[in-house]
Amino acid sequence: MTASALTDAKLVRALSDEFLSRRVDYNALERLHHGDVADWAAAASRFAALSDEEERHLALRWRDNPRELLDILLARADEVTARRCRTAWVSLDRFAPFVRASNGP
Repeated sequence: MTASALTDAKLVRALSDEFLSRRVDYNALERLHHGDVADWAAAASRFAALSDEEERHLALRWRDNPRELLDILLARADEVTARRCRTAWVSLDRFAPFVRASNGP
């Protein structure tokens, strides 16, 4: 299986179920927004039997576009949970320029 298998329903279900198996952790959501996706790429790699290279490619892809991973993680969420997470995400989007500015060049 390759990184392109992200559309595979079983992989999406597995990652989404893992994310939703406990109460939504907004700190984890913030880390995801900042591109901290290594744990999720490793989980996808274990589930889909990806090579090290495919896992690295997936981690880079999600780091550059963490919203793609958020959509996968929320694939099986109920409407209220999905709305809460997406609202929190929009808030993080709004504050991201300030966070980057405060961290310096």
